[in-house]
Amino acid sequence: MITGTLTQNVKTNTFTASISTMLFDIARIAVVENAYKTADNHPDFHLEVRTPRGRTLRIGSMWKAVSDKSGRAYFSLAITDKMNRTWRINAVRNDKTPEGTWQIVPMTGGKTEGIAITGKIETLDDDNLAGFIGSYDFDMEFVAVEKPDKADPNHPDYHIEARSPAGVLIRMGSIWKAVSERSGNAYLSIAFSSPTGTQHRANGLRREGDPDGAYEIVAYASGELAAVA
Repeated sequence: MITGTLTQNVKTNTFTASISTMLFDIARIAVVENAYKTADNHPDFHLEVRTPRGRTLRIGSMWKAVSDKSGRAYFSLAITDKMNRTWRINAVRNDKTPEGTWQIVPMTGGKTEGIAITGKIETLDDDNLAGFIGSYDFDMEFVAVEKPDKADPNHPDYHIEARSPAGVLIRMGSIWKAVSERSGNAYLSIAFSSPTGTQHRANGLRREGDPDGAYEIVAYASGELAAVA
């Protein structure tokens, strides 16, 4: 859904950020300290870009935060895109993140929405997947990269990846291999975000006469779909 990097210039103690989605790329965002902060809920930083004539345009805010679960420091960001949509994201670090760098990731949680959907998936020679998912207001091609080293049975078997307009790789969702308890048929359980950030579920089903490794993407329904049986 969204990816990017927040980078700190240690010498000047300033930050810059870059953000990419399926809809847009913003290559350079200036992160400017809020010198007028007077309350705890006020942002610690403003996010700024330049207009075509070089004027400063404030497009969002950034707050310092600490995770209740891990105790790690991170940043919470709110940014408004060119279509006036507001994106809420976090900038986080782990033990492998380079010093002075934070990875921009979507906020976790949120409501899964039901939608009309179409799509196809095929299995590639390297056992990864490729296909498309479409609805009324989006139609995106993707690849799904297998995760053979997953550490937990509940972790996804594939990560769904797509490209931003500038070609930046974005993780859009996950796929799990599944088996119908009713019929014993294998299918794919899919969780993904649309280009606008809405969250959805779908299933990939095998149809009689389909080539090996081919699936049709259908809307998710509570419980197992009758089509799986």
